[in-house]
Amino acid sequence: MKDHLLKNPSFHYYNSHQNNKRIIICIHGYGQRAEIFKILSNQLSQYAILSIDLPFHGSNNSNNNIHLLWRDLKVYLEGNDFDEINLLGYSIGSRLATFFYSQAPQLFQEIYLIAPDGIAKNPLFPVVTHTFVAPIFRFAMSKQKVIHNALELLANFRLIKQNLFQFASKSLGSPQESEKVANTWIALRDTQLKNKKLLTILLQHNTKLYLLVGQKDKIITVRKVSSVARKLPKGQTIYFDANHYQVLIESIQWITEKKTSQK
Repeated sequence: MKDHLLKNPSFHYYNSHQNNKRIIICIHGYGQRAEIFKILSNQLSQYAILSIDLPFHGSNNSNNNIHLLWRDLKVYLEGNDFDEINLLGYSIGSRLATFFYSQAPQLFQEIYLIAPDGIAKNPLFPVVTHTFVAPIFRFAMSKQKVIHNALELLANFRLIKQNLFQFASKSLGSPQESEKVANTWIALRDTQLKNKKLLTILLQHNTKLYLLVGQKDKIITVRKVSSVARKLPKGQTIYFDANHYQVLIESIQWITEKKTSQK
């Protein structure tokens, strides 16, 4: 693990093949670490792989302010004269990927969003991360018994599906995990971007967006991303016979084969 992009970096990351003039910037999903994209690094030696930890997922001294993170990343990208810069985001990491893109769309050639949270809208996200609500959200997430009872109530009344109940229960299995969820969501609150706005920016800058979706994904379902998928050119929405976790591995293999064929 290397953690020195700049003299005083604001984030923790995994990097490889630093001398390449083509780069893929990767952001993982909740509960993962930057090292998960070592598999992509091993398969795509012609690309530099810069994998960045989400807020509250890196080292203890990481800065969890996404605006400072973007500041450092932009300095790095503009200072290295890359011929090609691509973005890859998985699950909630897609929020950070689209945020980076929206800040300087002219820098990026292709975006790969895998099971993309943010494209799939979560109506709770803007509510609980709002400046005035966020402290209450953080406090509520520290109360394990309240969280568990609320989830059971929602499941019993079929307001959430069983698979989502299991996913939430696993993610909120301890006070530490619950706090991590709250902190991560709040840190990412400025990443919200309307899909219509994203599509407009893509068109203006001639950027290719690839959606990679699991047909068995019960968390980020095909239906949840369909409004964007319908508006993308043919061949830019890829479907895999996979669930939310399997789709990451399937997508990495697909991206590897695509990039390898472009040599």
